[in-house]
Amino acid sequence: MLLDCLIPRSFSPETENEGVTLLHNLLMQLHLDRKVARRIGWRGFLPSNKGNFSWSARLANSDLVYGIVFMGEEHDDQAIASSFDLYAFPVEDEIKSQMPESMQTLYEKDGHIQKIRALSEHFPELQGFKVGSMGLVFRLDKAGLNLSFHTYKRDLRFRGRPMRPARVLMPLFAALVQSFQTSLETAPQLRALKSRELPSTNDFFIEADFGATVFEDDESDACSYALPYPPLSYKPDEVDMSDKPLIHVLCGFLGSGKTTFLQNWLNFLHTRERFTGVLQNEFGEIDLDTALIGDETCVEALNDGCVCCSLADSLRPGILRLIQNTPADQMILEATGLANPDNVVHSLEELGDICKIGLVVSVADAPNLTEHPEYLNEKLRLAQLNRADVIVISKVDLVPQEKVNKLAHDLHDLNQKALIILSANGDANFAVLDHFFNHWIDKKYGMFTSRKHLPGTDTMLLNNAGFAMRGSTSLFETCALKFSEPLELDQIEPIIKNSGRKVLRAKGIVDVLGKGCCEVQYTDGMLTVSQAREDLQACDRWLTIIGKGLRQQAGATTIRKSRCL
Repeated sequence: MLLDCLIPRSFSPETENEGVTLLHNLLMQLHLDRKVARRIGWRGFLPSNKGNFSWSARLANSDLVYGIVFMGEEHDDQAIASSFDLYAFPVEDEIKSQMPESMQTLYEKDGHIQKIRALSEHFPELQGFKVGSMGLVFRLDKAGLNLSFHTYKRDLRFRGRPMRPARVLMPLFAALVQSFQTSLETAPQLRALKSRELPSTNDFFIEADFGATVFEDDESDACSYALPYPPLSYKPDEVDMSDKPLIHVLCGFLGSGKTTFLQNWLNFLHTRERFTGVLQNEFGEIDLDTALIGDETCVEALNDGCVCCSLADSLRPGILRLIQNTPADQMILEATGLANPDNVVHSLEELGDICKIGLVVSVADAPNLTEHPEYLNEKLRLAQLNRADVIVISKVDLVPQEKVNKLAHDLHDLNQKALIILSANGDANFAVLDHFFNHWIDKKYGMFTSRKHLPGTDTMLLNNAGFAMRGSTSLFETCALKFSEPLELDQIEPIIKNSGRKVLRAKGIVDVLGKGCCEVQYTDGMLTVSQAREDLQACDRWLTIIGKGLRQQAGATTIRKSRCL
């Protein structure tokens, strides 16, 4: 039957946790097939079973940590119904500032990350972050399943649109719908209830049916309308759709601790079933294959000397052998301490037909660099540090804390875009590195295109101004203003307000005198100007305006009418 792929046995309603088993098996399937998980938009999930069973999760198209907490289950002679509470925890400071002070205090306490990760144990004290509920109802004959989300369009506790519950939860709903669709190999039937049919005009309800009908009155339900796809779904980028492995470059001067760090990094990845191939040249300090990894990792030795002096043709055979011998979707190339990562990356760029370039991770020896700060002026060390996406300060257990802090500050001044992490005995906070990698790869290959939703597509389904369902005859207009020069801060709001008879929404990236590159958001008459994320600073400077009766301005694109919002 339909659900055999998730629970290949008869249901046991008396256990009162079959919904937990169903959802957990779904997520574990995805965890073991990372390519599929990435294409759907999952960027990690963590189960917790102390108390009520729960999961915390990250998604590519959301700056939130989501929580799903199992609350109970009931059944009759035809179906099982499981209920879950849904939580959303902001990560970005801009969104945190829109929360009430009572919720902001969570982030001021030590251990708040651990509480979120162990949500099943701490959810009673995190009730303020609950934003909705989820139902999972499935037939005892395993022929059909219904997934539903119930939340609110607005929550008066939050200022601004980013934390409106319906908008917050749609990426999670879309990811679960696509996950069930992939696992069950069955397309869903999607629908939402009209506002006037809900208990409150502020209520929002959306559901997906798979297989046979779960509820007898579905066919006669005149209160709902069909949706062609889940709103705010993740759109896979180039890397998500590619079968080519990513190759990370690990570099660092001789004796900096690269191999010990690599061993711990691999242990972290392997305990999460993310098996990784290794490329190592013959100048490596020790034999990785026998001394470090044993049978867990496929290691390919490069026999043509220093990688920085090798041609791409010398790398190709080793990469191809790894692809043939291991199912890993990522590899780590450990370069000799004398390698210039620019040369390594250049060689990998010539191999774009078989691989893609991942992170450049540079290991910096803390005792060495604190005792000899002049080494930071050497050409090769500078090349290794300047080219790095991640700088690992190694052996920090051997250096006083104040010297470590100064070194970290100096390295940040040297390379402000790199993530800097500390390592003692080769160990580090690899979860931070993992999160940075997911964010970095989305930026490098996708430029966060999955976060951009064009008027007339997703916004036709769900209203940007609170998800109010309006008739399809309501036409709105959009235009984009481009700026070649920086603006004064007090110029921005008049430009927006004078753009037309009724301006509903404006957003974009502009240069502001005295503040640099800024992200502009205007909604409900409220203007927010904040420092733009690093990945947005390379974008064109523009403002997109949505409203009615828009007027053509200098530097504006054509005004377009569409059934949006």
